[in-house]
Amino acid sequence: MPNPLRVLEDRLDDDTRDLLGKDLSGRVAGRVLDSDTDAAILGRIGAYALRNALPGRVLDSLQGFAISGAHVLRLGNLPQQALPATPVSGFAAEAQLPLVNAVHLGLLQILGVLPYAVEYENDGRLIRNVVPNPSAAGKTSSWGSDAEFFWHTDNPHLPFGELGTDPRPYPPRYLTFYAVRNEEQVPTELVAVESAVARLPDETVRRLTAPAFAVGAPDSNDTKAELADTAVLDWRCDGHWARFDQGTTRAQTPAAEQALREWTDALRSAESSAPVLQPGEFLIFDNYRVLHRRRAFTPAAADRARWLRRCYAS
Repeated sequence: MPNPLRVLEDRLDDDTRDLLGKDLSGRVAGRVLDSDTDAAILGRIGAYALRNALPGRVLDSLQGFAISGAHVLRLGNLPQQALPATPVSGFAAEAQLPLVNAVHLGLLQILGVLPYAVEYENDGRLIRNVVPNPSAAGKTSSWGSDAEFFWHTDNPHLPFGELGTDPRPYPPRYLTFYAVRNEEQVPTELVAVESAVARLPDETVRRLTAPAFAVGAPDSNDTKAELADTAVLDWRCDGHWARFDQGTTRAQTPAAEQALREWTDALRSAESSAPVLQPGEFLIFDNYRVLHRRRAFTPAAADRARWLRRCYAS
């Protein structure tokens, strides 16, 4: 069965990367720019430099991604900067990362999506450092490493949002990442909702679209909120949307419990993609139409452990 996951993928040549990096370095030099207080300025600086430097085909892919029907976009070999040690505590000195933040937030501006933070996670900060935090040992969290984080969508305990509204009360439409370090070569695995749905009988799909489930907040959230009488799958004009976290989703009826088991089995056998993000690589995917997972891994030494920068966007 062919993999339905549609991925737009490109990579900058070294000359473009170096010219872009030099331009951005000059624009942020001598400035104190923090992603939480200066996100709009960083995004504007980054978008201006990126528009001047990126090839037309890359700009076209970025600007058309949200309406392209693609699930995922990857862009590699972006500029990097001198970096501090991996912040395994979970929080970085944001003013030390002006070039990284200008690239990340500038790309979001070109994509036409809005970066935002939520008060119930990450101390309300815009950028989540996806790192092996010792305090998250044993947890299925973006700060974990020793426990597999099974296929899930982010913040599935919230109702789906609509265009033209405040995105914060809803699951993020997009998850975006800038890879800083990944010498452990840990994949960020992705599966299209349709890949799992295609393995299910119609009756199971019908049961998964019925409001017979309760979905709780993930470990990374500060809240213990739960959305009851909801569905795992929701049919929309662009296909099925999913809300799911194996650790927090429970069935409310025997029929729903059977459907949930079949859904989990379908996810285990569905065709997926397992990109290994390299330093200087950007990734965005649709959190409503794509589930992701991270297998357990052994981190490198703390100062150089895996470090991705995640930002929600809608």
